[in-house]
Amino acid sequence: MFKQYPAYKFILAACDYFLLLAAWFAAVNVRFYNVPAMELLSRPLMRTQAALVIVYSLVWVAIFQHFNLYKLDYFMSFGRQMLSIAKSLLYGLIGLVLITFVVKRLDFVESRIVLGLFVLFSLVGVMLFRTLVFRPLFAFASQKKIIRRKVLIVGRDRTAKMVAAQIDIDDSHGFDVIGFVNDETPVGERIFEDLINLGSMQDLDHLVKANDIKEVIIAESDVTHSHLLEIIDKAQATSANVRLVSELYNIIPEKVLLEKYLGVPIVKMPQNYENSLFAVYKRVFDVGVTIIGLIIIAIPMAIIAALIKMTSKGPVFYNHTRIGKDCKPFEFYKFRTMYADNDDTTHREFVADLIAAKASNNQVKKIKDDPRVTSIGKFLRRTSLDELPQLFNVLKGEMSLVGPRPCMPYELEQYEEWHRRRLSVIPGCTGLWQVAGRSAVDFNDMVILDLFYIDNMSPLFDLSIILRTLPVMLLAKGGH
Repeated sequence: MFKQYPAYKFILAACDYFLLLAAWFAAVNVRFYNVPAMELLSRPLMRTQAALVIVYSLVWVAIFQHFNLYKLDYFMSFGRQMLSIAKSLLYGLIGLVLITFVVKRLDFVESRIVLGLFVLFSLVGVMLFRTLVFRPLFAFASQKKIIRRKVLIVGRDRTAKMVAAQIDIDDSHGFDVIGFVNDETPVGERIFEDLINLGSMQDLDHLVKANDIKEVIIAESDVTHSHLLEIIDKAQATSANVRLVSELYNIIPEKVLLEKYLGVPIVKMPQNYENSLFAVYKRVFDVGVTIIGLIIIAIPMAIIAALIKMTSKGPVFYNHTRIGKDCKPFEFYKFRTMYADNDDTTHREFVADLIAAKASNNQVKKIKDDPRVTSIGKFLRRTSLDELPQLFNVLKGEMSLVGPRPCMPYELEQYEEWHRRRLSVIPGCTGLWQVAGRSAVDFNDMVILDLFYIDNMSPLFDLSIILRTLPVMLLAKGGH
């Protein structure tokens, strides 16, 4: 798994780690400069504190990783890098303060002066090292071909040529394009400057192995979604890192913070490792957070139920069939937002027209001014509070807190084959589409956001989506 990461990232992480330890050492010595060393070492829990600093500095490196500080475009920048370092130190500091609430008598860690000095020394030390030492060394090594990451570009259109041109212009990033791969051009034919087509997609795996390719950049825009996904599948089957530049995936750079290669937004397409440990974690996290959440929102849910009952006839909940993982149907719970005994013909026609529409400007807008919706229902829909009963679906294991939105059976009937990929995981109460603007993206873009989530699922990504869901609900963004 770690083979996909370049060695320079591990070197930079190790340097960060030792700089953090040095910052701790300096902060303690400045704060207690007038205390003899032997007296300092004989203080209570000295070994415990030293062990905490050594271990927690590793946690800090993990936080650096979360804030993208080992991505090429970050450590080659100044402003973004400094902001991310400051954020990382702040988040790590919060965790450290929480630890001191549990473990007492940690003189060094509890000292505000020591913490303040540590943050100052870390920020200055890490930033100076990265900008004055590591970045120039990395650029020098790249220009001298000491650091060299061979790149294959899949495609031949304007996007592919643009990527090749950008890499050719700037040699400070260590990339070396050795050629193109595509099915339409004869092998050996020139595509851009002296770079030729090396083979077809069938040859991709062999080309990666034979040429020790580290990066496959898919740069295709003049293809269908279905064809693009086939290309991605073949690229992910190789041992190389897979990255994507395509107008069909423009919604990802618009809605998700991404890395850039030489100013070009790149979508990372990780290999799909089967991770049973993550599945267990996700289930435990879902159940734990849902139980706590239900306890906290029990009274607001009771108030909503009473308002629904008082303002219209019918049941409090609206139960209907949705499609779950691997196309398995399940009973889906929501607060009722419409008058009872409605027929769904209007919505069926709307869904069919929406999915069948090919133009990219057909956005997923819910039906406005629907006379079937009650007055309280409009508020519940706008704030997504009608979705709260789905927490019971989570407890039953039919849904997760985060995942693609479950579709309706008549929606599934309209799906193209590539749309069905969003059914390969357990559906969720919230997802990347919901926090990316819900009604502000079209149907194909919604599916692409779901597929991006599926390819990049992780505990931190889930947590990030959950945290981004709260302001979307509170501000009722995109929920019309």
